This record gives sequence, C-alpha cells and structure tokens, in this order.
Amino acid sequence: MERAAPRRRPFGSTDLQVSEIGFGCSSLGTVLGHDADQDGLRALDFALDHDINFFDTADAYSLGNSERLLGRAFKKKRDRVIIATKGGSRFTPGWRFALQSIPFLAPLRRPLRPFKRFFNLLRHSQKQYDYSDRQLRTAVEASLAHLQTDYVDLYQLYNPTHPVLEAGDFIGTLELLKSQGKIRYYGVSCRTHEDALLCLKYPGISSLQLPVSMVEQAAIPSVIPSLAQRSVAVIAREPLAQGLLTGASGRTLAEESARSLAEIHERKRRSADFSVFAAPGRSMAQSAMQFVLRVSGVSTVIPGIANVRQLEENLGALTAPQLSEQEFARIRSMGASSTNMRSA
Repeated sequence: MERAAPRRRPFGSTDLQVSEIGFGCSSLGTVLGHDADQDGLRALDFALDHDINFFDTADAYSLGNSERLLGRAFKKKRDRVIIATKGGSRFTPGWRFALQSIPFLAPLRRPLRPFKRFFNLLRHSQKQYDYSDRQLRTAVEASLAHLQTDYVDLYQLYNPTHPVLEAGDFIGTLELLKSQGKIRYYGVSCRTHEDALLCLKYPGISSLQLPVSMVEQAAIPSVIPSLAQRSVAVIAREPLAQGLLTGASGRTLAEESARSLAEIHERKRRSADFSVFAAPGRSMAQSAMQFVLRVSGVSTVIPGIANVRQLEENLGALTAPQLSEQEFARIRSMGASSTNMRSA
C-alpha cells in the first residue's frame, strides 16, 4: 500500500520544523520485552526512512535505555532528527535495583502478566520528582551521554506539580543550560490542561505536552487555542488513549495503569463509544490519529511506538480514508459531553 510521508509543521516560535507524526519513545528498550532493543532500533530506522524526524523520550524511560537506543540509532545522523527528552523524575535507589533485576525474570513474563497492573502502580509510587538546579543539570548531562550528542533540541520538565510551576525556580537553570548550548529550547510535559495555562506566565517556554485524543478533549476548546495565540508548540501525547482506541484485543496500558477496577471500566466504557468511527480501509487507531492531526494548533502527535508494525499502523492514518467533517464534528460533540459529565 502506498504510504504518504508526514508533513512538516512549525514548532511554535522556534526554528524547528517537525513531522506531524512523531515517535513516542516510552516503550523503547522496555526490560520485559523480547528482543526489545532490536525491535526498537528497527523501528527508529524505519521512522527516519519514512520522514519522521521528531522523537520524544525521557531519562526515566526504561532507566535511560530509551535514550541509549536513540543515541545508538542516530549518533551518525544527528542533523536529521529532532530529539526531545525530559527530566525531573527519578526512582528510589531500591526500586532502581529492582528494575535492573527484571531482565532475569524474562522467562516468567507470561505467568507474571496478570500482576502487571500492580507492578505499574508500585513503580509509579516509587517515582520521585526533583526540579532543583543540581538535579536538572545532572540529568541533562546524563541524557547527553545516553543520547551520544552534545545538545538536546527540546528539554522538558517531566510532570511538575502546580506549586512547582507557580514558583518557577527551574526557569533560571533551563535558561543557563540554553545559554551553554546544551539545550536549544525547553518546555513542560504537563499533568493537566490547567497546568498548561499556568506555564504561559513564562515566555521562555517553547512547548507544552498534553494528552489529546477522542477520549481526552479537555484541552481542545480553549487551552490549545491560547497556546497557539502565544506561538507555543503543542505536543499531543496519548492520541490512542493508552491503547484503548486501537481496537486491539488484550490488556492495554490504560488498563494496566488504572488505579482501580472502577477506573478501568470507566476508561473502557468511554473509549468504546468511539468504536463506530472505524471504517473500511481505516482502522480504529488510524481514525484516532486522524482526529488529533485535525485539531488546530497541534504541532506534532506522538503515539507510543515499540516496533515497526505499530509504526506502519500509525503512518497508515495519512493514506486511509479521512474522517469527514461530519465525523469530526460528532467526535467533538461526544468528547464535550464526556468532559461535561466528568466535571459535573
């Protein structure tokens, strides 16, 4: 089947031109996957060969292995890619040791699968956040070493809380790193759309990362237009609602990360309403990708990708029959109704 290359979009007020479909690297190098490194390297090469140039990772992903794979893949092609990474989160020493021991449990990954949600919740409980000057400078140096580069195109704070954003103590450190040429631009990966609006008080912030999908539309009516007015780039994450909008069978990341059975059922119920937008020649995942690509003000969409098969599915959204204006409007209406019900 013929494949279209992702178009380039301006990245806010920066001089970057990013592929409209990017590569979310949260699943790269996962310690539980079989031949995960080789699958990831093949996917990275495939992405670049198909004109994807925006790669979003974090120092916490797979204990830095996600960044290391990017470094291995693009060390000699650095000028062809735009690398965004994140810092500010870290695991407790005990939990780092536990995670490093996981490869020895690889033969047991099937028997352990029913416990994956418990494992994910425990892992998140062991994550600490530190945006101090010392921590950010140390984190940037570590990321540069992992990525085998002397600069990062975009450095993002990873999920800072409202009080951290209100205080803004991190701005001086990020400006210093920018003046030193270690980062070209900086942004924030936001927990909520309210936090995104708070970031507008800092003119040095070039981009904001937010969840945007058929299921999660809270940022679309006012937040994304506000960011566009200020020429702040928008990175849309979780366009497939952590797997719930793929139409795939089996457990999804959304189910494995839910904090309760009630939350699992609610997530699945909300996502199931949108299954009607799959069509002949267009999978549910491709419909979900098309929806986010149509949202005005979005600079790039970053589905999580672990292998070539997933990447091909996402790129297929560019050539699959496109959502009609009526379908797009109906999805917006359904999303608005869902948002109103949750906030009531």
